[in-house]
Amino acid sequence: MKDIKFFTFLWILAITGFMVSCTKTRGDAYRDYMKGGEITYPGRADTVFVRSGLNRIQLSVILGNDPLVTQLKVFWNNNSDSLERAVKRTTGIDTIDVLVPGLKEGDYNFIIYTYDKESHRSVMVNAFGVAIGQNYVSTLTNRTLQSYTQSADGNQVILNWGAPAAGEQGIEVSYTGADGAARKITVPATETRTVLPDYKESSPLTYNSRYKPDSTAFEYFYPKAGTITLPAFEKELPKAGFKVLELPTDVKDGGYGWLINYLWDENYNPPGFASQSIIPCWFTIDCGKTATLSRFKVWQANDRLYEKESVKTFELYGSNQPAADGSWGSWTKINAYESIKPSGLPVGQNSDDDITYAKAGEVFGIPPGTAPFRYYRFKLLTNWGKNTFMTMEEFTFYTHDK
Repeated sequence: MKDIKFFTFLWILAITGFMVSCTKTRGDAYRDYMKGGEITYPGRADTVFVRSGLNRIQLSVILGNDPLVTQLKVFWNNNSDSLERAVKRTTGIDTIDVLVPGLKEGDYNFIIYTYDKESHRSVMVNAFGVAIGQNYVSTLTNRTLQSYTQSADGNQVILNWGAPAAGEQGIEVSYTGADGAARKITVPATETRTVLPDYKESSPLTYNSRYKPDSTAFEYFYPKAGTITLPAFEKELPKAGFKVLELPTDVKDGGYGWLINYLWDENYNPPGFASQSIIPCWFTIDCGKTATLSRFKVWQANDRLYEKESVKTFELYGSNQPAADGSWGSWTKINAYESIKPSGLPVGQNSDDDITYAKAGEVFGIPPGTAPFRYYRFKLLTNWGKNTFMTMEEFTFYTHDK
């Protein structure tokens, strides 16, 4: 019995000693831990938005509600690179934008810390992003500018676009206005026809499709820009003042209901003009006022393109005082012309290019230095089908005169 009591006493003594020892150890450790004072952690960043750019990434860091935060640091490349930004808190929610430049194309992990004025550091926040580079840019294509023309009065330029590539978000167009000031417009991806309201003649225009690799990218990406030179001022000679000048030697309408004045009625479908069965033959137009021609267009009747009576070769003459008897002494020959068939196929066989070319109106030039005239005379020499009379659908004169 004495032995049992003795061992019980020893056991109680051992337990008591252990508890005293543990309490002393924990207390010493706590005191050692608190030697430098209480640890302070500034409020960490609340949210980080990462946006891709060209060899760069933009971080938009939304701060928490800690008013003591005075600085922000961003680390990447395993902490070998970093940026810091001063923070000036406001009464609202503050966002700090950090642009990380000079990045190679690829993925990046960013570590963001906030600091207070005593350089205490917050818990880290991770953010992941992608820097875009030439591998992506090299896949981009510029929208095709299919054609550009002037309005009838010459004061506008009309740009006609092809279809956009997948992902295109519009076209940026830069040019110079008539007042000499730089102009820049954005053409929506859905638009295929753009009208420039004013422009400086013979000046450059550049156009560039723009893309984004994803909706979060903070900037656009561009392929190589396209460039054209805007045309010199040119307008259509107004047809409202046109009329037939009937001279004694001129050919008359052939009696088919195809009349000379249909040549400027802006109707590009038959009927046009059909002459009497006389070859060669000629007719005279009074334009109503003197003008210096820059070029002109002639349309064939589209029911007989490059065949039958459609005019093949002709000459154009000008005069300001045509002889009343219809003789040629008062006329100046401007040039001789021949209609061209792009395919070169035999008469009766037309390619799609032939048809497109003819329906657009065939363009004929005027030699530089040609004098201005009020009256113009078409002398029709041959037709495509070697028939006995001549047909034309429409013509339009152009001038650089303002």
